[in-house]
Amino acid sequence: MKRTVPLVVTFLVGMFMIGEFFIPHHLYRVWTAEFLVWGLILAAAAFVLGLINLIQVNLPKVLRKEPDWGYKLIMLLALAGTLVAGFAGGQDRQTPGTVYQWIFDYVFVPLNATMFALLAFYIASAAFRAFRARNLDATVLLAAAILVMLARVPIGESLPFIGDYLPRLMNWIMDVPNIAARRAIFIGAALGAVATGLRVILGLERSHLGD
Repeated sequence: MKRTVPLVVTFLVGMFMIGEFFIPHHLYRVWTAEFLVWGLILAAAAFVLGLINLIQVNLPKVLRKEPDWGYKLIMLLALAGTLVAGFAGGQDRQTPGTVYQWIFDYVFVPLNATMFALLAFYIASAAFRAFRARNLDATVLLAAAILVMLARVPIGESLPFIGDYLPRLMNWIMDVPNIAARRAIFIGAALGAVATGLRVILGLERSHLGD
C-alpha cells in the first residue's frame, strides 16, 4: 500500500498537468496553477526535510569525533547561526546592515566565489586532456579552440595575414557549429527529461520510493 498510493497519486497528478497543454479551458488553467502553488509548498517542505537529514547525518559524527568532525561542526554552527540571524531579522533580514545580509555578503558570497575559482583548475585540466589531438574529432576541437582563443586576445589580431580574419572566423565558429552543438545537447537533455518524467508518471521509475 505504501508503494501503490504514491504511484497512483503521481500518475493522476502527472496526467492532470499534462492535460494543460491539450485542454484550453480557463478553469483547467486555474486548477493547474493551484497545483503548481502546492508544488512550491512541497518543495519548501523538502528543504526542511533536507535540513533535518543534514543534522541527523552530521551531528552523530561530531559527537563521536569521527574523521573530519571539525569541518562538520563548523558547518552545523554556521547553519545554526544563519538560521538564528534569518529568523531574528524577520521580513527585513535582507536589508543592508542586518546580520543575515552581512553573513550573505561577506561569508557566503566569498566562499561561493572561492569554490568556483577552484573549479577553474579542474576545467583547465579537463580541457588539457580533451584537446589532445588523438583522432580527427579531437584535432578539429583543438584547432577550433586555438582559433577562438587567438581571436579573443589582442595578440591574435596583430598576427600577419590572418589577424583580420580571425574575429570573423571566431564569430562563425561560435554562431554556427557551436550553436548547432548546443541545440543538439539541449534537445537531447529535453528528450531525456521527458522520458524520465514519463517513467515516473507511469510507475516505471521507482528509485524515489527506495526501490
